[in-house]
Amino acid sequence: MTDHRKDTAWLCEQLPGLRSLAVRKGTVQTQQQLEAIVETARRGGEFKEPLMDLARSLGVGVDDLMSWRADGIPCTPRPRVRYVCPERLCAREWSPEPSKRTPSCEIANQQLRAERETE
Repeated sequence: MTDHRKDTAWLCEQLPGLRSLAVRKGTVQTQQQLEAIVETARRGGEFKEPLMDLARSLGVGVDDLMSWRADGIPCTPRPRVRYVCPERLCAREWSPEPSKRTPSCEIANQQLRAERETE
């Protein structure tokens, strides 16, 4: 990924898993480093290299980290409403799915915001 907002969207989606990994395999210092990376992302700063270093310290390879993704895109037509990052910090988008709760932006600590799609 080359677009900073796409990198931030990736971090937002993966943050719960990364936090869990930091708790299981890391130390309190590792968890603090991850939260510092989140704060850097929140401010719009560059966080990719520190995140890669942190991943290596947890035994996750760089290639493995960047291919660590959420499940694929559902094959249903796009709804007229999509949910986006509430602070526009990243390019994350989510389409409503039956019986699924609206996800939160893990970077901004807010629920994703509904936005009407333009045709």
